[in-house]
Amino acid sequence: MPVVFTAHNIRLDDGTCTKPDESVTMESYPWFLAARRVLDHTFPGDKSRYRIADLGCLEGGYAVEFARLGFQTVGLDVRESNLAACEYVKARTHLPNLEFRRDNALNIAVYGSFDAVFCCGLLYHLENPYAFLETLGRVTRQLLILQTHFSVAHSAARLPGPPGLRKAWARAFRTGGHAYRLSRLTNHEGLEGQWYTEFSGDEDFARRETARWSSWDNRRSFWIRREHLVQAIRDVGFDFVAEEYSRFGPQMCTSMTAGDYHEHQRGMFVGVKS
Repeated sequence: MPVVFTAHNIRLDDGTCTKPDESVTMESYPWFLAARRVLDHTFPGDKSRYRIADLGCLEGGYAVEFARLGFQTVGLDVRESNLAACEYVKARTHLPNLEFRRDNALNIAVYGSFDAVFCCGLLYHLENPYAFLETLGRVTRQLLILQTHFSVAHSAARLPGPPGLRKAWARAFRTGGHAYRLSRLTNHEGLEGQWYTEFSGDEDFARRETARWSSWDNRRSFWIRREHLVQAIRDVGFDFVAEEYSRFGPQMCTSMTAGDYHEHQRGMFVGVKS
């Protein structure tokens, strides 16, 4: 199987990169820098005695950088194509504290407990995200870093305007090369949010190995409303919950009102067991 990198521009030990046409490597990527700040505050100094899991690790970029920080790192991804990219990187970086496993992230408990869990781009691809958060609450000893899309919609009854306008309120937008069309606000697992269709039919589902930025064993996913997501992180055992904004740089207000955060409905949420 040919190794293809769709997202992670990783600097290898020989100085080459996995996506040489891109100027920014993973070690300078704003999302990684934000995660690093949180990790440095939570685990100052020598990190070699701490375990971190990178769930849905895609091509291994974040896992590599966590291992370079010193963490005992486990990257988990279910797709053969993604794992092939991870193994390619593993063979070209001298990181004995890094391992990759091909498995569904839902099975994370099989690999024991972790001091920190990093989950980027996965939660919003799950049909039962709260059940997954409960699992993370059990396997995480101290820190959860959750990078995810979320729902911000209001129910149709609360929307202004005539009934015809309210009836067609489901929002469609594009981010990361994908088009998202979300359902009406509803309830699932006791939380408010919106449904997103991952695969439109049997043929699409049968080709899910090649859909590297999609779900795996579920055909629809549930985007938790932001306020309910924050509460859910608290309810599964993290008594300190915060949202991280430093990745936006100095223009936080612009990004939140008209830029990346506003347009993509995506944030980094932090849960700590104090």
